[in-house]
Amino acid sequence: MRSLILALTLLPLGAAQAQTSTTQTSATPTPTATAGTLNVATGSPTGTYSAMFKNIGRVCTQSAYLRERGSSGSLENIDLLLNNEVSLAFVQSDVLKARQQIDKDPRVDGIKALLPLHREELHLFALPSVVSRNILGQTKTQGVAKFEDLKGKKVAAWGGSLITARVVGAMTGLNFEVVSVKDQESAFAALRSRQVDAVLAVVGQPATWVKTLSGVNLVAVPLSDRMKSIYSPAKLFYPNISAASVPTVAVQSVLATRDFKTPERKKLLLAYQKCAVSKLVNLQEDEGMHPKWQDVDFKTWPWPQYK
Repeated sequence: MRSLILALTLLPLGAAQAQTSTTQTSATPTPTATAGTLNVATGSPTGTYSAMFKNIGRVCTQSAYLRERGSSGSLENIDLLLNNEVSLAFVQSDVLKARQQIDKDPRVDGIKALLPLHREELHLFALPSVVSRNILGQTKTQGVAKFEDLKGKKVAAWGGSLITARVVGAMTGLNFEVVSVKDQESAFAALRSRQVDAVLAVVGQPATWVKTLSGVNLVAVPLSDRMKSIYSPAKLFYPNISAASVPTVAVQSVLATRDFKTPERKKLLLAYQKCAVSKLVNLQEDEGMHPKWQDVDFKTWPWPQYK
């Protein structure tokens, strides 16, 4: 993957995607597949991927053959899928595109989208900035108060967010330093100890773990013209950190699989696909379902469809 990081350095600012050599290892025990079961890579237990996987299981009760495997997110999920350790994986479409177009991994062409899902918002966190004034009345801001303040700063990220951080940094020309961390807990520990200046996380809102935060701010992320080929505008709402309609960008996620040809495997996957599509209204309206289902229409495919 070293070629990928080099590519990010050499690419023009309009480059659409980037990839990284860092893959996080999940602490979740690896499920053992048995006859008739398929493993599905999701993310953290409190993440949107995990919640949406469980939601589909509620309405598609015949999908008991699917077993959840926790992970650090999109980056690890793609590797698990490519290495034949899982049959399905929740991933960000920008991470898939980066793996294909920047790292030029030919195996990615064999990945297909079983279901097009929700948009995931980029969350950029920072400690409250401090404004000081000198004897001449000039003000100076310490910390990250606005997106442009990231220039020359350190930004922590993990999982698929590592790729998004590198892509956004290259596309905007800020080229901040992306610091790879193990997980969300490690990222905020680094932020609070001021080892990094910000934390970047791509997750579908409302994210359970974000709703438990305090003492941090969400920084607005503008959508530049160069970013529009991958990202779309979005807003963030988290009352617990006084975030009301904070502008940001979002990328669509997919439930990905490999282009399986065996009749038995194909039958299981297409049955799961058909059930989820037919139960979209239930996923959107039944109590207890994740709010992100409101963002799903199963019509917009950012990646080739599994058929």
